[in-house]
Amino acid sequence: MYALVFCVVIQGIAMITVSLIAQNMKSGASFQRLLSQRHIPAGSEEQPSFRTYALDPPEGWDHGCFLTEVTERIWGRLHTYSWRVRVREQPSAPEQGEAPVLSGWMPHIILLVDDSQDMLASCGRSYEEDGLYLEKPGNEIIAVDQRDDVETSISTPEGTCFRGGWGNAWHQADDIYALGGSMQCWTHVISSLKKLIDDLDMCPIAVATVSGGIVRPFTTDRAALFSSLEELRPSYPESRLSEALLNALDAFPDQCGTSKHIILATNGIAVHDGNIPSWLQDYDGDGNPLDRAVDEAGSHCLDDVASYASTRQIHVHVVGPDTPFLQSTAANGGGDFMPDADSFDPPVSLVSLPRCLYGSQKHFLTNTELVFGPAWLDLENTSYMIRMANTPPHLAPAPDIRITGCARSVFTDDGTLLCSTSRDHLLSIDLATGACNWIAQGFGGKVVEQDGTIIIGPDIRGDIAALDSGQGIRWLYPGELFAVSRGNVYIARGPLISSLTLEEGVFTSGYTADSELCAITYDPCQGAVLAASKTGLISILDQDLVLEDLFIADLPGTIAHLRPFRWKRQFHVIAVTESHAACMNSEKALWSVALEAGTCISAVVMDLKLYLSVWESGACKGIDTGSSALVVLDALTGETVSRTPLFEAKAFGPLIDPDAGVLEYASWDMSIHETDITDLPGILPVGLGERMTYDPGDILP
Repeated sequence: MYALVFCVVIQGIAMITVSLIAQNMKSGASFQRLLSQRHIPAGSEEQPSFRTYALDPPEGWDHGCFLTEVTERIWGRLHTYSWRVRVREQPSAPEQGEAPVLSGWMPHIILLVDDSQDMLASCGRSYEEDGLYLEKPGNEIIAVDQRDDVETSISTPEGTCFRGGWGNAWHQADDIYALGGSMQCWTHVISSLKKLIDDLDMCPIAVATVSGGIVRPFTTDRAALFSSLEELRPSYPESRLSEALLNALDAFPDQCGTSKHIILATNGIAVHDGNIPSWLQDYDGDGNPLDRAVDEAGSHCLDDVASYASTRQIHVHVVGPDTPFLQSTAANGGGDFMPDADSFDPPVSLVSLPRCLYGSQKHFLTNTELVFGPAWLDLENTSYMIRMANTPPHLAPAPDIRITGCARSVFTDDGTLLCSTSRDHLLSIDLATGACNWIAQGFGGKVVEQDGTIIIGPDIRGDIAALDSGQGIRWLYPGELFAVSRGNVYIARGPLISSLTLEEGVFTSGYTADSELCAITYDPCQGAVLAASKTGLISILDQDLVLEDLFIADLPGTIAHLRPFRWKRQFHVIAVTESHAACMNSEKALWSVALEAGTCISAVVMDLKLYLSVWESGACKGIDTGSSALVVLDALTGETVSRTPLFEAKAFGPLIDPDAGVLEYASWDMSIHETDITDLPGILPVGLGERMTYDPGDILP
């Protein structure tokens, strides 16, 4: 009996053991199969694939500058997920009317224009054959922007527009002083002065007339200078050249100028001139009997005053007919006859924008002798286009275009750099090779690109322009500020905002603020337009410009920056003026602070911190003087978190490089300051987990 029981027990144990072994074998086979599905076998040529998804930025991050990138890594059946912060658009400083200046190079130049009737006489030159000119009702002739509907001559509301070749035959100026040629002296000098203005970016220039003295104080505003020249009329019967030059010697500021220059634009014919101190009438000692006061034409005291000016370290240059008298006047004044930019020794190189980022490469946007022209830029196969002045708005090919002006605004996307200059040139550059694809003349201001449409402006005419990728003009619209959404452009002019369709420029809606607008931005996360007026009211508008909310920023000064973000699902806006910052939401104003010192240049919100670059300029406001700092504030309380010195000069930036984990600023001399931001959550990839994909048959053998 016991033997039988023992055998049954042994048999049961054996059966249980066999069952366990069989089950373990099944589990092992399934586990082996799962492992084989999870890991790619050694020697397999299969590589992981990636998919990325763009989402709104994390809470506490700037809506205009950032987004969240979720990455799915697929390798076999294994899907791994991570997220990180990506740059939607680099933060940019607001547009400035006045160009920056250098304290170490700040020549002050007075354009002294002879506005006498004699300037309508010929100057010894001919019109350029393919040039375009306009004869106004007052008979003065000026060079005008190109248009392609004029073969010889046409009538316009402004006057008669003609080609230079036609003008040489049919619009010849009176050759009163036997100088020859067909071009008016007025045409010659105004064109020459405009070219000088274009070539002398960052240079304070004043406009004066022989008849009335200073008509435009010193400024670097190109549009203001051009406007002053265009408003002049050669209508005065007298031309008191030496007297006007003598008066101009005292028109320079006592400080800040590194050199003083007067560019006298004249034909050299003085009328009722020479009423200056007797000791000055023959200051150069040439014994000319006409070095005296003359009631009619003929006084020759001009070269004597030029000699005197040189003893006061004021250089006198001359623009006008090529005559011995004007040549000697320039020589006596220590200046040049027909000066160009080289006459003023422009700085060899400088930057006025942060570096641009392409992959892991960073490029300086160098200005060489006041012209955008970095060493890496290749112009060999560039195509050139010029904006035509006739309607409808369009471009025409040009054989060549001479770039003028410093880099003013840039936008990068998919390896293409769009760069506008301060003299209304737009360049499209392949960052991989440095090759310039095309240059379009006639477009300036802030530049952005949205879905294949380039938006740029305002230019010197005050236009916002939309261009397609083939450099065709889609539309033009007058404005001072703009913001862009996926389908619309919002253009501010005075207190008005107009919504235009992105591609066609069709007006869809409008909004009128309480006063002139000073800042506008589009929030892609809220789908809202934020517009600040000079009274401190911030209008929150939907995409159809319907008012949704109104924030009150009780700040001194004019709002220059609007930085929206979310926290705990609530919409917040930070407004920044030159000297103050404030944060508010739909319920209340959270805080308002005065910056410790300096002017705010840029602002961006990252991880509930407001990063401000501030600059305390020197006495002359040169970008090469003063001190700049990075000030970090708590975005919810306004408390100062840190203050880091940047340069003994103005800081340009920031350039945000998440891959390198740095916040970068640049100085005018191409010095770099980097701040480590790798500790901010999301700058480095953050894991979200993983999952396996399989069929039910993959689990059981």
